[in-house]
Amino acid sequence: MVRERYRAALIGLGRIADTIDDEVVGTGWFVPFSHMGSYMDVPEVQVVGGTDLHPQQRAWFGERWGMDPAHLYESYEEMLERERPDIVSVCTSAAPRAKVVLDIARMVRAGRTGVKCLWVEKPIANSLADADAMVAACREAGIVLLMNAMRASDVYYRRARALIDAGALGKMLQITTHSGGNVSHMGTHILGAMCLLAGGSERVSWIVGEVESDEKAAGDVDFAANVYLAFENGVRGFCRMMPSGPANWMIDAIGETGRIHVRNVDKGYEWELWRMAPAVEGERPTPVRHVFPRPQRIWSAGVGQVKDAIACIETGKTPNCSGEMAVHLLEIAIAIRESHRRGNVHIDLPLTDRDQVLRSSETMHGDQPRIISGGERPPPTHLLAQIARREGIGRRRPVS
Repeated sequence: MVRERYRAALIGLGRIADTIDDEVVGTGWFVPFSHMGSYMDVPEVQVVGGTDLHPQQRAWFGERWGMDPAHLYESYEEMLERERPDIVSVCTSAAPRAKVVLDIARMVRAGRTGVKCLWVEKPIANSLADADAMVAACREAGIVLLMNAMRASDVYYRRARALIDAGALGKMLQITTHSGGNVSHMGTHILGAMCLLAGGSERVSWIVGEVESDEKAAGDVDFAANVYLAFENGVRGFCRMMPSGPANWMIDAIGETGRIHVRNVDKGYEWELWRMAPAVEGERPTPVRHVFPRPQRIWSAGVGQVKDAIACIETGKTPNCSGEMAVHLLEIAIAIRESHRRGNVHIDLPLTDRDQVLRSSETMHGDQPRIISGGERPPPTHLLAQIARREGIGRRRPVS
């Protein structure tokens, strides 16, 4: 039985709001992946509006989801005042994100809208100063701020964290990861996963970083890198975000008595639990593989984010990836660059210079959405995609 109906709305109606679901058909990712699709899979939520600066994108979104054009707006201020949503997705690129969030906080304080929770895309902003201002403004307005570092709400990662908190691996020692992408854009996901699996406060106290080149380190545009991290609880971490060949997207969370190993994270879920035990009675303990206890209810990470937003509103819990953690992840990315610039030295967190900027890679494509400029990726046609479509994956349900 649905306890309450929450009104949701989206700002920015492009790839992450919807069309990314087309790209992941036939992959290992659980769908829905998009914000809109995730809302549609949570019965407690009713989508009441969307806004985008581009009329063509508004029209496409409305057609795809069966939304009445009367609920699709050019101005997010008008939408927020007329539709009065409780939860708002901010799916813009990083460049305008701070302004949008600050505007919403001002509107809430003035009583012009009643937003309770903001689900913002990653990274939280392009500068630490903007990110700090967003967190402070939401706190002052009483708005829950959570960021889409999706593994924080993935059911498998939540299960792994629960095992770690329960001591199943003993005292945590090391988090080692191999991934790809740039530190601010895609790196948010792997760094967020490392913080989650480290346990404790999830926060890093110092780092040593290496940027892919001196030229990249000298600029303010996103980059690939490697980083050694020291967490506040004594756990150590290493993340290789430069190309890793067949080791791409592999994670090891290592404790004194156990280890969780994850591989092929972007193609399918392969989770292993290893614990120290005698393989044969009477022998000394050795690493023994156990069946990873999968969650009993499985939904996509996007659905997990919506459920987390509702839980935060109803109980006051801290979001799985809070605004404060979003700032911390951006700070780690900037600290990697600072370490490289100073000769790969140890850099303490928090950073004192809050004016530093790191422009996320998705902001480098200009203001025109890729789907309008013709740069959108075509839906996959390979065998697994064909099978998935026969299973009903990728079909949209009209908004009721």
